[in-house]
Amino acid sequence: MLRISLCLMLLWGIVCSMQPPGGAATTVVFVNCAETVHGTAGQVLTRTGHDQADQLVQFLRDQPVEAVYTPFMGCLKQTVAPLAASKNTEVRYFRDACESDPAVMEHILSEMLKKHTGKTIVICAPPKSILKMANLLGIKEKELKPGLGLFEELLIVNVFYGGEAVAQKLNMNFQKKV
Repeated sequence: MLRISLCLMLLWGIVCSMQPPGGAATTVVFVNCAETVHGTAGQVLTRTGHDQADQLVQFLRDQPVEAVYTPFMGCLKQTVAPLAASKNTEVRYFRDACESDPAVMEHILSEMLKKHTGKTIVICAPPKSILKMANLLGIKEKELKPGLGLFEELLIVNVFYGGEAVAQKLNMNFQKKV
């Protein structure tokens, strides 16, 4: 019995020593575009959309955010620009290759995670892209109770050392001004 206990303690010590420094989870906050209207320059935020972008800043005010990413699209940039400014960072752009080349998108996500290990990043993208990126991180679509792709729905994915991921869907419950 003593031998088994000692072997288990030794094994536990080996497993614990294999944890890398800074092996904390990397948090990825996925957010949809705020409310838009079609303008001369493509999709642009409405007044309500700008209010929603400001509310995103308030929602994440106490959360340290190391990076803010989005594809180079007007409404997506406008949605996260106030957040990036509030966190003293710039909006970083990436190629949304979810539809055209999933292997490239997987590489892009992998590089984001490597660069920001143990930190929080925000990714603003179209709803279909968010679902595909979450799937690339190991979250199965059936686990993500289908939503409407509304701005108020945040998907928070914690990616742990070793690639295991856990997702949580939140509703920010924004109230519109009347």
